[in-house]
Amino acid sequence: MEFEKVAAEGEIASGQLMPIEAKGLKLLLARVGDRYYASQRKCPHLGFNLCRGKIEDGAVVCPLHKAKFDLETGRIERDPRLLFIGMKAKTDLTTYPVKVEEGAILVGV
Repeated sequence: MEFEKVAAEGEIASGQLMPIEAKGLKLLLARVGDRYYASQRKCPHLGFNLCRGKIEDGAVVCPLHKAKFDLETGRIERDPRLLFIGMKAKTDLTTYPVKVEEGAILVGV
């Protein structure tokens, strides 16, 4: 696995989601407090852009169906819903390791 620089520490504030690319993969970078997380950018349920979502209790929430995925593990915390129709998410969110070195945010792909 290789780590690629995707941003500088000052580019993303706590509570924000940011689209990034690493090795040609379109990913999402999230910051919660002083921790950074990287995951696939598209919701595994219907492929909606999770960068348009929000962070809630250390998880990213899909803006389309409100599915909720843990940013650290990618596990489904809440299945999608559309109005009163409950659905089942089929797969977890793919996550990638993140580290910070000399002010640079690096993602392992």
